[in-house]
Amino acid sequence: MSARISRSVRDLTNRLNVIPSFWALVLYMFLAVALFSSAWGNPTYLSVGTSGDPELFMWLLAWVPYSIGHGMNPLFTNFLIYPQGANLMWTLIPVVPGLLLSPIMVWLGPVVTYNVVMTLALGTSAWCACLAIGALVGDRIGATLGGLIFGFSPYMLAHSLAHPNLVICVTPPLALLILAELFVWQRRHAWQAGLALGALGAGQLLTTPEILFTTAFVGALGAVVLVAIRRHEVAGHVRHALVGLAIATMAFIPLAAFPLAFLFFGPQHLSGVVRQQDMFVTDLQNFVVPTPVMLLHPGPLAGLSQAWTGGVTEWNAYIGVPMLAMLGFIAIRWHSQRIVLWSAILAALIALLSLGQFLHLGGSIVGFQLGGGIHHVVLPWRLLQRLPIFDNVLPARLMLYFYLLTGVAVAFFVRELKQHVTGWRARAGWVWVGVSVLTLLPAVPWPATPNPVPEFFSSSEVTRIPAGSVVLVAPFSTSPGFQLGPGQDSATYPMVWQLASGMRYRMPEGSLIVPEVKGALSGTTGGRPPESATQGIMIGIQRGGEAPDLTPSLKAAVAADLDRWQVRTVIVGPMYNQAVMIGFFTSLLAKGPQFEGGVFVWWDVHT
Repeated sequence: MSARISRSVRDLTNRLNVIPSFWALVLYMFLAVALFSSAWGNPTYLSVGTSGDPELFMWLLAWVPYSIGHGMNPLFTNFLIYPQGANLMWTLIPVVPGLLLSPIMVWLGPVVTYNVVMTLALGTSAWCACLAIGALVGDRIGATLGGLIFGFSPYMLAHSLAHPNLVICVTPPLALLILAELFVWQRRHAWQAGLALGALGAGQLLTTPEILFTTAFVGALGAVVLVAIRRHEVAGHVRHALVGLAIATMAFIPLAAFPLAFLFFGPQHLSGVVRQQDMFVTDLQNFVVPTPVMLLHPGPLAGLSQAWTGGVTEWNAYIGVPMLAMLGFIAIRWHSQRIVLWSAILAALIALLSLGQFLHLGGSIVGFQLGGGIHHVVLPWRLLQRLPIFDNVLPARLMLYFYLLTGVAVAFFVRELKQHVTGWRARAGWVWVGVSVLTLLPAVPWPATPNPVPEFFSSSEVTRIPAGSVVLVAPFSTSPGFQLGPGQDSATYPMVWQLASGMRYRMPEGSLIVPEVKGALSGTTGGRPPESATQGIMIGIQRGGEAPDLTPSLKAAVAADLDRWQVRTVIVGPMYNQAVMIGFFTSLLAKGPQFEGGVFVWWDVHT
């Protein structure tokens, strides 16, 4: 009886095409949990990856349910960088993930929620890629492998160190699936695909606007390539596609109008270039030189990547020699196949654009001497970088789409191996696939970072702080690039401490992007509060410096900062060079602190 029931269920789900995709999702989630097992061993304390940006995103994820629950605008806050606050659209607040995971945030806290986001992001992104590739190629094994390549690609691994919003990549494969329906298959009404595309875009806007923009750009570029290689085939499909795109636009605008208006015209919005240009680009070596996030990272090659610009979280382009050779072979051998030719051309264009405006090799801009001067090798991105919005896109991140197209190509190759290749050629092909995937395996164990919270912030003592008042916390919480000292943890920890207090207080600090300090001008890649005497002193101490002499003019400047910020309480928590920080505030406030729950507190501050 049980066997008959099992067969019936299996037959039904096979007809619905549920089992293959379900088991692919299970596989991807298992691999994601296994990869991040170092954090899942103690998920309330250890977070996936490094420190710095993760604590920022813990705060952003928590702010979404907190702000909505208290009747506040989730796109703006003055709980950090008080009193002017910050437009959180520019800090890429993940509104949709924050809403969906709000029960976990309330139940288990920000560190667990962050780990859930990272784990789900890899698993679901791989699964959506599997669905899209399966529809394009029509081979389940190939699609499963293609989803694995995309969801656990070097791009995803690099950003898994610190950027959950850039790892939630369900939109690119789903957009590919919808656009294929609009431009090629046209099996459904245009309005259906259009509504789906518009809703998908609105959801992505409230997850990460940058991926929405680059997905739209790559989608448009892909449409141009398709028209170029199959003009006569596409000609009869244009009307249907345009109707679908028009409906997508009409569906997107009402949903996205307020967030977009707030992004470009809301309080504390930015204009011009925010991030330093020509830094976060693909170094030519990165295509074949593995980075520290890869399992196979030979010692002799380790030093090469350290010279590249941008940092390990932005080294997104490793392909490896075996995979690069396979992609070249597929493109040449099956160039007559539309899906192969289209994928190869679009992938090549994306790789070219990811190089940025000038060619980088070994961390240096390649140039040649001509006419008594040095001329850099100029690349196509230079034309785009001069356009609005493009000037704030980081070219290296375009490699996300390269790996999706790589998954398509590898799935096609697997299908051909299964259906049309036999004997030693088939065996050699499978070995080639295995070796290519082996070079893309992630490093293990994956980094996990402790997130210590002093007892004070979760104890009854914190209620002595007047609700909604302003607290100055040391270390001064600012850009993740500003570390507490040699070998120490990030200055973003006070943002997590604020969460532990139940958002009891506001702070004049925080790692948010605001107009007064832009990364392109300050040389940093994150945000920080406007310059002030107090911030400068505290950061100097955090980095191991001595407290300055409190001259009358300097004391007046710090007092003016505290008055402007309306500071009622000062707290010095665990940090590098803590004794010097305590001494500075003792001298400034002319009284010693109380030691409460692992922190030093000055109550009822008056300067």
